[in-house]
Amino acid sequence: MRRLMVIALAAVAVFGVGAWSLSTDDYRVSVLLPSATNVVEGSPVLMNGFEAGEVASIRVQDGKARVELAIDADHSPLHDGAKVEVEWRALLSERHITVTDGPAGNAAIPDGGMLKGDMPAPMELDQVLAALDPETRTRLASLVRRLDGTVTGHEQDLRSTLKTSGPAVAALGDVLRGLGTDGPAIKQMVGRVNAMVQTLTARDGDLRTIVSSLSTLSAETAGQRQRLSDTLAALPGTLDTANRTLGNVPGVADKVVPLLDGLRPATERLPGVAGNLAPVLRDLRPLVGELRPTLAAADVLLDNTPGLLDSAHPAVTGLNSAVGALLPAVQFLRPYTPELAAHFSTWGSAMANYDQNSHYARLHISVSPETVNLNPGVMLPPDFTYRPYPFPGEAGRQPWTDAFGSGVR
Repeated sequence: MRRLMVIALAAVAVFGVGAWSLSTDDYRVSVLLPSATNVVEGSPVLMNGFEAGEVASIRVQDGKARVELAIDADHSPLHDGAKVEVEWRALLSERHITVTDGPAGNAAIPDGGMLKGDMPAPMELDQVLAALDPETRTRLASLVRRLDGTVTGHEQDLRSTLKTSGPAVAALGDVLRGLGTDGPAIKQMVGRVNAMVQTLTARDGDLRTIVSSLSTLSAETAGQRQRLSDTLAALPGTLDTANRTLGNVPGVADKVVPLLDGLRPATERLPGVAGNLAPVLRDLRPLVGELRPTLAAADVLLDNTPGLLDSAHPAVTGLNSAVGALLPAVQFLRPYTPELAAHFSTWGSAMANYDQNSHYARLHISVSPETVNLNPGVMLPPDFTYRPYPFPGEAGRQPWTDAFGSGVR
């Protein structure tokens, strides 16, 4: 039974709200302001920067201005805590009314309800002029007199200029109208400009450094003007050379492509080779560590080498002369090196025996039919030859057949 009563009450409430919305064309609220200067009937009413209604009527009540607002259905009803502010629409133009709704959880304000309002005191032009100091007012008056002297005699020209500047003035009016209408955006922009100015103030030293650096850069750029001019004069020739070079690139590229295709199999094997090199490189790490003392010693040696070479230079010069003098003797003895080696080897073999006294030599005298070669009257047996000039080293069985070269023997 209780659940049925709750459902019935909810239905009655919904029906009442629907009937109230159907029976009311506009949702109207009023606000009492100290004055309504430059607020006119039909002026838009803004909510969150968008038009939400208009000023329905303005009348006097107890020495104050009672302004009635017609709010669109999409923005009604307002809630408790809503307030009205009168803001500038433009610098020297009408004002517009901005409504800020209360929290959505507050009670709804009925049709015809009253809102709290605030309108700042209007700023007149004479108040602005009165705020200026005497020196500024004097200069402003001088500026006005100069402007009057400039315009005098050119009224028609100024009139023609104003006629032709109509579209520009209209566009400027649209811009100013947008600035006057979009109050939240202007507040946000002013806040950001203020934050930017504060940041610039905090970085005053950095800004001075940047300006000083720019001044130095400008001075250096001015000093390098001639070089820059010469560079620009040489630029066309450079561009022509670059153009010719780039013109040769396609032909070179055509030749390089087959080479790269030929190198592709080798490059495909590089990962495997790199894998095989990894163990070798790991094994080389201890060796590289052991090379440090060697490199340190080599560093010391290289430091002392120039002094050693300087001190050895006189000796090397004399040694060079001595080697040059000994070179013919060395060339003569060189072919007999194997024979001398065989002689010492045979002599060492003969003296290799050792008894309790000391070494002793065992000589082996060989007599053959060749010994009769010294006797020219004896005939040689078969298979024997007479060699009065054997090759050097032939006794050691290493004959040097070209030892005599091509000279006279």
